[in-house]
Amino acid sequence: MRRHRHSQLGNSEYLQKIILFFLIGFFVGAVFYYFFQHSFEGIRKQLEDNLALWSQEGKDGSSMFVKSFWQHGKYLLLFGVFSLSVLKGVYPKVFVCYTGLRNGFLLLFFLYAKGAFGFVIYFVSLFPQALLFVPLYLSLFRIVKENRQDKHKLTRWFGIVFVFIAACLLEVKVNLPLMEALL
Repeated sequence: MRRHRHSQLGNSEYLQKIILFFLIGFFVGAVFYYFFQHSFEGIRKQLEDNLALWSQEGKDGSSMFVKSFWQHGKYLLLFGVFSLSVLKGVYPKVFVCYTGLRNGFLLLFFLYAKGAFGFVIYFVSLFPQALLFVPLYLSLFRIVKENRQDKHKLTRWFGIVFVFIAACLLEVKVNLPLMEALL
């Protein structure tokens, strides 16, 4: 009983650390964009052009799936490489900070580009694939942190691959049409 409670407490503390790293990255990304927004005029124009191109390309689902798979797959590949190295404890924190930084940057980008409607665009840009990606990465972080031998290892990795592909499909089949409707 005591061991189970300690395990829950450890997971709770670990989750709190992950949330803290994300929020730090998020606020740093937002502040960074706010203070240097004039330096990003070219990038902002390029992102706006990419948004327009993205809504046009949304018609071809297979190429968008490949792009989504590759974009998210790079992070999984890096995660796999670093989980086999000495940096396996550092990479999740760096990844979460980077994700927070990117999201803080994107939120302010959408706010400056679209005004208050940018909040809606930002949250819609995360839905529904984030509902699968967030638990996927949290479970991967936990697997690496615990580093235990499991007799259901193959089943676990099959589930991870399945959830990853489902999240990429949701991004293409649900998120792209939602974003297209908003833009």
